[in-house]
Amino acid sequence: MSGSTVTHWKAERYVSILTVGAMMTAAVHPTLAVDHALAILVPLHTHWGLEQVFTDYIHIKPLIPIVGILLKVLTGFTMIALLYFNQHDIGITQAVKDVWNIKRVNPEELG
Repeated sequence: MSGSTVTHWKAERYVSILTVGAMMTAAVHPTLAVDHALAILVPLHTHWGLEQVFTDYIHIKPLIPIVGILLKVLTGFTMIALLYFNQHDIGITQAVKDVWNIKRVNPEELG
């Protein structure tokens, strides 16, 4: 492996560990800083995972750079949108808590 490959591999591992740590911290002590960390780490982790899937399964040469650009744009947009959501709305942690606390409505009770 070349030096840049090893560095990238290590960076992926560090981001994975930091993502797990940020998720555990968010569950125990949610803060805006933790939400911002999640807004960066989760899309970055997902970006690298999808990049590997595309590398392994897209073999049409003209599509490779297009898909790469689209993935970068989508990742950047996702990070910006999550940071905005954290700053101007309830944040990632509270949104997940709210989703987990949604009560199922029995249709007979609506009647």
